Amino acid sequence: MELYLIRHAEAEEKILGKSDFDRELTESGIKDFSNAVNHWKNFIKNLDLLISSPYKRAFQTAEIVKEIFKIENEILIDKRLAVGSETKFVIEMLNDFDDERIAIFGHEPDFSQHVSSLISNSGAIINFKKGAIAKISFPRKARFGSGALEFLIPVKTFKIG
Repeated sequence: MELYLIRHAEAEEKILGKSDFDRELTESGIKDFSNAVNHWKNFIKNLDLLISSPYKRAFQTAEIVKEIFKIENEILIDKRLAVGSETKFVIEMLNDFDDERIAIFGHEPDFSQHVSSLISNSGAIINFKKGAIAKISFPRKARFGSGALEFLIPVKTFKIG
């Protein structure tokens, strides 16, 4: 299994009167992230399944990937990827599918913890920036400590200007 963890792109700041759940991507977040995803196509052949946190900014991020990669399948929404997600539930979710290349969309600090738990039994320090992508490969199914981190690339790697 190839797992791609993708943190939502830059979103609007928390503001009084708007729930965290409804925060949207900024114009610059959409622009920078779209540019990065276009570059990802140089080293990611395809994605079989997209699963997003129910939060608006994560789903919007998944929509950009769906459009640029021309993925026909619908984006699945799973509350186990919401803010505060636990790695054991992410593993459970992933192992419900037979797809080879799965992309999940979510939040910090959860994704740093997921990567650490999936690649190490003793912990790893991960800095997962907005719009970043990490690839973890598993010999078969996802399990704690059994994944190999192939890359973790921040969106600024591909930033224009």
